[in-house]
Amino acid sequence: MNRIINIFCFGVLLLSVFGKTNANNIQISTVSVEGRDTAQGTAFVQFTLSWDHSWKDRLHRNWDAAWVFVKAYNPNERLWRHVSLTPPTGSPVDKHSANCFMALPHSIGKANIPVWSEFGTSVTDFGTTICSGVFIYRKDVGNGSNLVEDIQLQFNYRDYNFTDEDLIQVAVFAIEMVYIPDREFFIGDGTSPNALYAQGKNLIIKTNVPNGQQALMGKVTTEKGWTYNGTPVPDTFPKGYGAFYMMKYEISQHAYADFLNTLGPDQQTNRTSCNPFAAKGTVALVAPGYTSNPLQYRNYVRIKIPAEAETDDYAAKGAVFGHSITGANVDSLWDRESNGGNIACNFLSWDDGLAYLDWSCLRPMTEMEFEKACRGPQFLRRGMAWGDQYGVAANSYAITDPGLATEISSYPAACYLETGKAPWVMRVGAFAKDSTMRNEAGASYYGVMELSGNLWERCINVSTEEGRSFIPREGDGAVNDMTADAEVEDMLTGTVCWPAETGGGFRSFQVSNRTWAEATYTNNAKEGKRTPWYGFRGCRYPPAGTTFDL
Repeated sequence: MNRIINIFCFGVLLLSVFGKTNANNIQISTVSVEGRDTAQGTAFVQFTLSWDHSWKDRLHRNWDAAWVFVKAYNPNERLWRHVSLTPPTGSPVDKHSANCFMALPHSIGKANIPVWSEFGTSVTDFGTTICSGVFIYRKDVGNGSNLVEDIQLQFNYRDYNFTDEDLIQVAVFAIEMVYIPDREFFIGDGTSPNALYAQGKNLIIKTNVPNGQQALMGKVTTEKGWTYNGTPVPDTFPKGYGAFYMMKYEISQHAYADFLNTLGPDQQTNRTSCNPFAAKGTVALVAPGYTSNPLQYRNYVRIKIPAEAETDDYAAKGAVFGHSITGANVDSLWDRESNGGNIACNFLSWDDGLAYLDWSCLRPMTEMEFEKACRGPQFLRRGMAWGDQYGVAANSYAITDPGLATEISSYPAACYLETGKAPWVMRVGAFAKDSTMRNEAGASYYGVMELSGNLWERCINVSTEEGRSFIPREGDGAVNDMTADAEVEDMLTGTVCWPAETGGGFRSFQVSNRTWAEATYTNNAKEGKRTPWYGFRGCRYPPAGTTFDL
């Protein structure tokens, strides 16, 4: 049972179990709860947001943004819940008249550059529309560091079983996203094996294409009226032509640890390869077949504090996960920048990735969205996401500053490792340096990183009935209370919006090559559903009215 605890104080308690994302040094700091209104039951979550290497680009008509969302913890329940923000009263057009736009009742105190914000909505499993988070990005063309101070997001604390006197515990999360504008793009390339191509309004799989054949590609100009080998593809299935946001990086190890730290022990059991009650230092994600030498696979997520069982006085409490290369018992050595938290998170199963996306109010990407994000409007035969033809497969390469936030490859240009070759996985953004060009940094046309390198990435395939059933609703921030599975459903029809693993596949390396697009997981004693070369990233539709405006 739950122990009833009454805490008669005001303010906020910040738990230290959550880390920061250092890919571009995105940080949430100085979090507090302010302006509690006991008459209305509302309060403001106040915080500072910053990140480096931000941009807004006129040529590509896109920008990077921070997707920001909030979780609240009630110690009486020992559960974290996603916070639904007060619906904004402002309109997107209001941003044209202000340098720092934040719709009421929310506010931005000050920023080092003019910034805009747009609120995202999600539909819950019960059909209710919630204000699930906010995009924040620069107003004007340019690049550099962003610092936005004293952001205030209002929410109703009584919705989360807080009384007027309770201590309110909150955590604020930020994910770097890249805006991909609505725009035509090429699909297929005429030579890659098993490629998609567009012919009129038909989407066709072509296999064993002879080298040099140039006709088997096409330009995507519409989201509607498609068929796959004569089978209609629902108009709601994202074909890539319309605008969307995509995660700039693959899910990192400390980002996944942050997610785990909002779950109870039963939930954690399904989202890891370990028992959450195991000893401190236990590796959390490395699948059983790889545990003889887990360090070689470069996944350092471990149990930092074991879970606590339910008692007569207390509900069960989940383990605290952190990242540590050695699993040393000295707490001060955990979660440092030298402990690999910025490395992309491998050993993620299909269900793990979907759960993270539901929790963060994102959704999976489709095959066509992958191709569009890679190449933009350009065409290149056998192209890599960074714009070079063919690309380089390295047998191995050395790592400079291994595990640090500055970890980089010793290889002089972007490349990829063939499956099963060490060092298995790198820090997100590891090929980018201060002076690198796109093909050296491994960046896509729109600035998304490592789409052709690092880990194999999951996407929704169009060639299976399960994949074509995909309904692109975003998650609502709430995973299943018992299993931590993603739950994104249309309650009116009972339809599950996201397919099982048979509707998903893998994309990476050459943009058009979809050899593994229909590959599902090998569920055997060694791998289970987690391997050293599987990762994940997600997408989200932009709020209505988002345009490239100045």
